[in-house]
Amino acid sequence: MKTKLKVGDNVKILCGKDRGKTGEVVSIDRKNLKVIVKSCNMVKKVVKARTPQEKSKIIDKEAPIDISNVMLFSSGIASRIGFKFENNEKKRYLKKNGENV
Repeated sequence: MKTKLKVGDNVKILCGKDRGKTGEVVSIDRKNLKVIVKSCNMVKKVVKARTPQEKSKIIDKEAPIDISNVMLFSSGIASRIGFKFENNEKKRYLKKNGENV
């Protein structure tokens, strides 16, 4: 499914334990409509040892967030995204203040 967000966009988290935090979109799962935001929604994951010499360890990892729970964040404003055509090019803009993204 199409999304208006792109990898590298700065977003603000609207719901959950990290509400109010901002971060950069690392990846987008368009099939399940989830995004992974850098250093937000961190969970602990146990990684088993592959060989007897290695030790098992616990790592911190970013968990996916539903795409409806994040909003594009630019110039201190969180806003929805719109599209407009300028010089036969499709441009994204913030609906709150009209700023191009």
